[in-house]
Amino acid sequence: MMHDESNANVPTARVDVVIFGGGCAGLWLVNRLTSAGYSTVLLEADALGTGQTIWSQGIIHGGMKYALTGEMTRAARMIAEMPGVWRDCLNGGGEIDLTAAQVLSDHQYLWTSKGIASKLGAFAASKVLRAAPRPVDSAARPAPFDDAPPGVSIYRMDEPVLAMALLLEALRRPCAQVLLKIDEPDGVQFEQASDGLVRAIELRDEAGRSLRIVTSCVVLTAGAGNESLCRLLGVDGEVMQRRPLHQVLVKGRLPMLFGHCIGGLSDKPRLTITSVQARDGETVWNVGGELAEVGIARSPNEQCDACRRELQRSLPWVDFESIRLSSGMVDRAEPRQPGGRRPDVPFAKRACNVITAWPTKLAFAPRLAGDVVKMIESAGIKPTAPDLEAAKDWPVPSVAVPPWEEFDREWT
Repeated sequence: MMHDESNANVPTARVDVVIFGGGCAGLWLVNRLTSAGYSTVLLEADALGTGQTIWSQGIIHGGMKYALTGEMTRAARMIAEMPGVWRDCLNGGGEIDLTAAQVLSDHQYLWTSKGIASKLGAFAASKVLRAAPRPVDSAARPAPFDDAPPGVSIYRMDEPVLAMALLLEALRRPCAQVLLKIDEPDGVQFEQASDGLVRAIELRDEAGRSLRIVTSCVVLTAGAGNESLCRLLGVDGEVMQRRPLHQVLVKGRLPMLFGHCIGGLSDKPRLTITSVQARDGETVWNVGGELAEVGIARSPNEQCDACRRELQRSLPWVDFESIRLSSGMVDRAEPRQPGGRRPDVPFAKRACNVITAWPTKLAFAPRLAGDVVKMIESAGIKPTAPDLEAAKDWPVPSVAVPPWEEFDREWT
């Protein structure tokens, strides 16, 4: 909903930038803008990280995943520097202090039959892939591969894996005072000039209170929610595509495993597995990869059955007798690409004073934030002091619960 008239009776706050969407991209951006001196607020309709972010496997990719066909792709080159950026922050020396985030593993493994071992070996000498895989000697095999047969080749690559809920909390903490809960779309109205310039945003909460936020710039980092926001704002809503995933959670007495099963010359691993210890002490595997991509047409039961079969094929030496499974559809939203292919780099596009943005990968969140800040600077928007007194009692969003901890989740 849009209108041009302001309401003098509505409490008003003033900031340089309003961000919609409290996933990793939005939270990284609000921290970056604050560090640059800009006043800002972030608006979130659900819990922080709901959807795509909380379902993320937490991998900070360094490029190997994008080079499985034997070619050094643009995506591999663009993402190669990202693990180093994240490690600086995780160690307390980067632009955001992420020392409170949990590193589940500082490395991952690739495992495969002999079919493409030589191709993976070629990447071990790559100067572009900073997390290039290194062969693991049979005497140094990690615990999940203790009983693997000799024909299974194992490689290690130094790409960290993070616990997403704790990452969200670490990103939330420095900017907690500028995070606001909204009722979108019913509780959001945009005040726009005839040329499309957004002058202000009026919010209404569940208690019927109103808050008007005057701003110089609006940034959309709401994932799939960008689509409806673009329509409300009258900007190009055809800029987005959806590439859904059907991920599977596997729970039981399992070894902690972080890695990718490579089964051919596809540009996707057959399975990508990250692990976490649930509150009840059991291990949970978050399973993605090609299984999650081809499984979008399957029912939950069908996808769980397919996952059981694929686990037995990919890890036949592991005991899966007592595991329980559950699945979830993840609406992966990205900038539109020809033929619906995977985007290589972060995306940000400005129309008037509205910037629509997607990181395309968790690892790219710092790069996307830098791109958006440059756009704001190039638009001539100067940092000003915040005026947020009117928003001091407004509801705030919580952090999303990991899907395996949801009390109503069904396991089979």
